[in-house]
Amino acid sequence: MSEQGDRTGGGQEPARRAPTILTHDLLLGRRLFMHVKARFLVVPVIIGGALFAREVIGIEGLDVVSLTLLALAIAVYNTVIGSLVFPRRDPARAAEHRTVLRALLRASMVLDFVALTAAVWLAGGTRSPFLAFYLFHVVITSLLLSRRAALLAAGLATVFLAGLVLGEYTGVIPTLGPAGAVAGTGPLDGRYVVSVLIVYPVLFLLVSLLVSSLARLLRRAEFDNQHKAVELEKLSTMRQEFLRVALHDINAPFGVIGMLIRNMRGGFCGPLDDRQREQLDRCIAQLERIDVFLKDLRLLSELETADLAEHSTEISLEFILGEVIDENRDLAESHRHTMRIEPTDGRSLVFGVPRLLREAIANYIVNAITYTPDGGEITAHITEVPGFVRVAVTDNGVGISAADQARLFQEFTRVGRSDPRTKQIKGTGLGLSLVRRIAEMHGGRVGVVSEPDKGSTFWIELPVCAPAERTTSDASG
Repeated sequence: MSEQGDRTGGGQEPARRAPTILTHDLLLGRRLFMHVKARFLVVPVIIGGALFAREVIGIEGLDVVSLTLLALAIAVYNTVIGSLVFPRRDPARAAEHRTVLRALLRASMVLDFVALTAAVWLAGGTRSPFLAFYLFHVVITSLLLSRRAALLAAGLATVFLAGLVLGEYTGVIPTLGPAGAVAGTGPLDGRYVVSVLIVYPVLFLLVSLLVSSLARLLRRAEFDNQHKAVELEKLSTMRQEFLRVALHDINAPFGVIGMLIRNMRGGFCGPLDDRQREQLDRCIAQLERIDVFLKDLRLLSELETADLAEHSTEISLEFILGEVIDENRDLAESHRHTMRIEPTDGRSLVFGVPRLLREAIANYIVNAITYTPDGGEITAHITEVPGFVRVAVTDNGVGISAADQARLFQEFTRVGRSDPRTKQIKGTGLGLSLVRRIAEMHGGRVGVVSEPDKGSTFWIELPVCAPAERTTSDASG
């Protein structure tokens, strides 16, 4: 926030939230430096504009020398401000330099109003069309400052404008009227003076209130979002830790339970009757379902904590796909599926974590086998698209509706439960969401093309392994 007052709240709330640095404050140095560069552009504009007005347009009585000196004065104080802002413009050190930057902002605001008043006076004074630039400066300061400081800026603009108008009206300030630049050069009408002194301050006040209110709302919203982001990060860390501990505590007893039940089913504890064998078979089937779920949770936990760069290497997707197809060929044959790999079209080298990429492709293959009625056909194909390698798995299975496709890669999403051909298929609803996260971690993307009763094509695209990555990989090896 620009001012302590922007952190409104009861009691000690401002002190508690003070350490938060918003984008507005983080970028204050850069914005100030941008304004410094803009002022340097104003200098030749003033000089060139004065010469153009006198020599080309034919404005008479325009004090070009004074305008030139004013432009040089702007250049001088702008150079000083720029030299102070330049070493403090890094957002990473915003908290350290915030006080100085705010002071420089206010100083530059005052100097700009002084320079503007002088320029307006030289260009016709109260009658000058450049009076509107006061409003422009009020808008700029209202965006950059808090409401209190913006109102002070509006008051400052009013003081300078009133000083110019009243000074000319009373004769304290000489009236300059470059012929052609203003409507007339006679004495000011008192009614005109009153109108200017009423209309412009009201405009300054309204613009300042409106713009600063909008800026304040945006800053408050940003602060609230930052606060929520911090809380969400804490909750995410707690969830990751809980998941890690829970998996650790479950794995050992789960393995022992599975081993003991399988020992019983194998007859190590004595002979079993048919009913006992049936009950143990049902237990083993349920344990296998739980094991799949725990495997997905372990992978989810690894995706949230793994250092991708540390475990990545150059790998051929063609090689991974071949291994996954071989590993699942028995499963496919049990469903009487025909499964084949089409010739690779283009490069297949990517840079990533082999185990994670294997999990992603295996998920597609197993889903194609599972969701295709017996006797189906499954085809895998690797192609190169601009900048990416695409692995696509196509089946002639039950297909997916357009409505289900929109949420297919979300966590814990199961589709096809109303279809009698697939409603008995068990799953956690995590598989495709894990594929999406694996792809995104590697800078890739996923997608599906499907129609009900016409099969599906699931694809994953990963960035092509660049020559630089290959060199780095070889060197690290």
